[in-house]
Amino acid sequence: MKLWEDMLDFVFPPHCPVCDAYVESRGGWCEDCLRKTLCVTRLPLSAGAMNFLDEVWTLGRYHGGLSHLIRALKYQRKRDRLPYLQRFLEAAKPQLTDFLRLRRLAVPVPLHPRREKERGFNQAELIFKEWLADCGIPTERLLVRARETEPQYGLDAKARARNMRDAFAIAAGVDVQGKELLLVDDIFTTGATMLECAKVLKKHGAKKVDALTLASDHRVK
Repeated sequence: MKLWEDMLDFVFPPHCPVCDAYVESRGGWCEDCLRKTLCVTRLPLSAGAMNFLDEVWTLGRYHGGLSHLIRALKYQRKRDRLPYLQRFLEAAKPQLTDFLRLRRLAVPVPLHPRREKERGFNQAELIFKEWLADCGIPTERLLVRARETEPQYGLDAKARARNMRDAFAIAAGVDVQGKELLLVDDIFTTGATMLECAKVLKKHGAKKVDALTLASDHRVK
């Protein structure tokens, strides 16, 4: 396997996903682009959101390198972007030591079955599951989409909230009573999707619901 990777790197030298500079290994970022993109932040929550979400953390700035990687993975199904995202998660880990030390169960934000079938995967689960397992946090599909929604892209905050209303439900046979859960998703924009998921989990008895997203350029209103 190592020989094959060395041959691949020789024929197709690895490069930074943002500036295209050569890097040491496949999936690597140059130091400058990683520094500019990595921004581990606890997002502020409104009083209303705090009734359902306890903490929300995001790892990097969406507009820039992460936006291109996420779009290529989601809409073009380019799994070769995953090594860059995994390397990014590893770079963020030291700043999340206390947050990740809490023993919780991770819950990926679900896609509608039709959309997941078209895409071939749930990107939130694909991005985070292996990395969280290495951190000692298992992932389970505790939520399902109760109905299909419009794409959130291009909608304002109020329209996003309406679009997500009653869009999620607890999965059949699932019991979250008293559990501490960690919602994961790729992008945090207005928080409408995360908030609706958290409402369902808290309604069914979850003790604590935190959230972690790969990228964001926004704050909860």
